[in-house]
Amino acid sequence: MTWVCTREPPTARLRLADSPSSRAMLDGGWWPTSRDPVVELCSLVTALTAERGGVIERIMLQPAAWDRHPCRIGVGGAVVRVGWFTTLAAGLVIVTGPRDLRIDLAVIAPQTSYAVATAAMLAASRPANTTRAAGTVLIPPSPRRRGVARYGDDVAVWETEGGHVQPDRQPAAPARI
Repeated sequence: MTWVCTREPPTARLRLADSPSSRAMLDGGWWPTSRDPVVELCSLVTALTAERGGVIERIMLQPAAWDRHPCRIGVGGAVVRVGWFTTLAAGLVIVTGPRDLRIDLAVIAPQTSYAVATAAMLAASRPANTTRAAGTVLIPPSPRRRGVARYGDDVAVWETEGGHVQPDRQPAAPARI
């Protein structure tokens, strides 16, 4: 099923680097107005097509940051495939197209203040930035979705500690004299 935005999508709040750099980690920043992927991705695709030209074929996102998960969206008569990857950082969207087109954008949470979002988009759009998306603004999971693992779960501790339990998370051994 292809989802189509039935209303005029908002203007994308997007900031791109002037020219793509092979040294940059990110190509810019994007600040969606909501967690509705159909509306927001239609807006993003329209803005990227106008800004960079070319055709957008695929978009990759992290599912916990969005309210629903369409696999295809219709934008301007074209169909864009949407892939949902739990291994992708919530603060990153990857947009691809023909002829090696790839745009990596830091995603700023919709509820972020204007000043913080503007600073994060500026940092992400610097031509030679070395900031990864996770280093800009953390996007919490959508309140409608339960996370895969919660803090305190053995899996969460294992995953966040690189497979090693930190000493402060182990129960203290009784002192023996």
